[in-house]
Amino acid sequence: MILYTPNMKKFLLPLLLTPLASYAQQSMDLATGHANTVNGIEYGFDITNERKMEIKDEPYNRFELRVYVRNNSGCSKILFPRPTTFGEQNQNLLAAFLCVNATGKRLTSKDAQVYAKPFIIPYKQTVKNAEGKMVTTVTNIQAGHLLKNGEISSENLIVIVPEGEAPRMKVVVQDLTEL
Repeated sequence: MILYTPNMKKFLLPLLLTPLASYAQQSMDLATGHANTVNGIEYGFDITNERKMEIKDEPYNRFELRVYVRNNSGCSKILFPRPTTFGEQNQNLLAAFLCVNATGKRLTSKDAQVYAKPFIIPYKQTVKNAEGKMVTTVTNIQAGHLLKNGEISSENLIVIVPEGEAPRMKVVVQDLTEL
């Protein structure tokens, strides 16, 4: 029988939170037209269209944005399947972009996610078929997700912000492994 003591809290809490720190993600602010680079991966956004509009007699600015992730590292980056607390959700997520001052009015966005493409490996195997003959088959196996060198992955979104303001963007980036 283990008894709980007040000193156990000081010991157990850091012990339980240590695995979560290994999956920590980096967050940073973005400026219009200026991308941030982390380990050769460029994160940024561009304004593709802008206009003023009124919603219920209140003035707002409407922006069409393109958020992107560009691999300038000199090598391909791969996202291997990783265990998470909630299963295998968003295994291909490269970055999550958030417009901090977006209102969300008129069913517009406040955020967007950019994803990597699947990384498929062909696997050859020799098996016996129904007639007893040895047949070679090729099975495609997904080994993770890939962002090739020089590749750009992007997403478009529309945000509405208060009049006189430009979109203030924040990005949460994933750690990528070199291939």
